[in-house]
Amino acid sequence: MSDLKPLPAQAGTFFQTHRWSILLALLVALILLDGFEDRVHWADSAGLWGLSALFVGIVGATGHNTVLRIAMGVPVVAWILLIVLHEFWGVKADGLLAALAGILLFGAMITSFWQLIGPVHSEYERLSSGVFGYLLMAMLWGVIYWRIEAAHPGAFNLPPDVQGERAPFVYFSMITMTTVGYGEMTPAASLPRVLTGLQAIVGTMFVAIFIGRIVGRLK
Repeated sequence: MSDLKPLPAQAGTFFQTHRWSILLALLVALILLDGFEDRVHWADSAGLWGLSALFVGIVGATGHNTVLRIAMGVPVVAWILLIVLHEFWGVKADGLLAALAGILLFGAMITSFWQLIGPVHSEYERLSSGVFGYLLMAMLWGVIYWRIEAAHPGAFNLPPDVQGERAPFVYFSMITMTTVGYGEMTPAASLPRVLTGLQAIVGTMFVAIFIGRIVGRLK
């Protein structure tokens, strides 16, 4: 019995070693879940709690950076409190939740990008953190587009079946960042036009820098 390692320590070590791979898998699951928002009644609630787990995981992934941990931890606590009030007491706080989500997504993105130059357990974890940050960037921009349309209806030219859901704007963000641009959703006002152009530039630059850095390290 004395040779057995305690499970909590093993679990902690496993998370520290594979934290970005775990967070990447959770983020992909949340993006996929977004696509069922209009079909599955519990998808929205599950997405909120999934985001909570993602944000808590990011706080754990900040390592020994106390400043970054506090900067992420305070809004995470506020986020969870709002989720509890929203889910169990029916408090309507969509605007505040969206604002907090934007702050936390941005902070999580910066944390993941930091791993491109900071120490990691393996180069594959560095790769996972880069892909995580790239997808997070798409999600953050999607939330911004979604709130712009909610605040100013008509800011985007939308297909008839889009009725204010978040998922179509995350999709629009992804095809904008990858410069695919299918054309079924387009910006109709000056602000979203500027933002989509900026996102296309940032997304292209990130891919070039990220691939160059990863390839250089793996050689």
